[in-house]
Amino acid sequence: MKEKQKLELEIEESKVTTNELVEAQTDSKSKKSKAEKKAKKDDQGSKNFNKWKLFLIWFIVLMNFRKAKKMARRIKRDPNSYSEEYRYHWVKKIARRMLWLLDVKIQVVDIENWLDRGVILAPNHQSNFDPVALIAINDFSRQQPLAFIAKQELWNDKTFGRFVKLIDAIPLDRQNPRSALNAFKEGKELLNQYHRSLVVFPEGTRSSTQEVGEFQGASMKIAQSAYVPIIPVTIIDSHYVFAKQRPKKLTIKVVFGKPMLPEKFISIKTDILTNNVRKEVIKNMDKYQNFETTSPAKKKEKKKK
Repeated sequence: MKEKQKLELEIEESKVTTNELVEAQTDSKSKKSKAEKKAKKDDQGSKNFNKWKLFLIWFIVLMNFRKAKKMARRIKRDPNSYSEEYRYHWVKKIARRMLWLLDVKIQVVDIENWLDRGVILAPNHQSNFDPVALIAINDFSRQQPLAFIAKQELWNDKTFGRFVKLIDAIPLDRQNPRSALNAFKEGKELLNQYHRSLVVFPEGTRSSTQEVGEFQGASMKIAQSAYVPIIPVTIIDSHYVFAKQRPKKLTIKVVFGKPMLPEKFISIKTDILTNNVRKEVIKNMDKYQNFETTSPAKKKEKKKK
């Protein structure tokens, strides 16, 4: 009898989750299409790689792409063909190389707020560069490895597809409610069993501007269901990375807000929780957008003086 009641509760929870996800997708569909068209238009410019640097290591870059493809094929046949540690460290190495090729530096603020446990990272989404930036600053000795819920189209992308298959990434078909429910379940498993840092972009698509778009109401439901903290993350100036006109050398900021603990939001309505996360992201955008952070090296120099 108890097993029957438990099964009925799980079915009911699945129905509620699916309905919320479908509703969120329907409400934001028109907004998404406009934002995606703008993002696609903005990304049609030069990739802004440093041509001299690319000339120096073009062969290494080519070999990295071939290796990523080879690794992805082997992993598909045998998931244990490469250790998880090797795959994550190799992808991080590629992410850091991209920073160098694009003449991009990252200033990180309050990274100590990134807890070493299963957490939801909820960043704004300005550019395709955002996941690269997060991977590049992921210190495996201090934080759990990153996992992503990402649009299914990435798996077929010739550039990013081969790399996304090497880490814990969950495909999401935004037009398919069943896919949303599967992504929800897989994400919950990664959080509770493997203690991953799961990245969820609540906007659902790139804004290609500094402005923080609307967050999908059901996007933080997974944090409530998995009972894990939410870390609001503010990414500043990443929309310039692939823009047609950008500074020759670019510095973007990644700000980690204070953790929102599950015991504080478990009983709050999901759409209210999501809005609270958005407010934290915007607050740090306003605070740090024009704020010059000081590097550790400069701090040491000041102390000596």
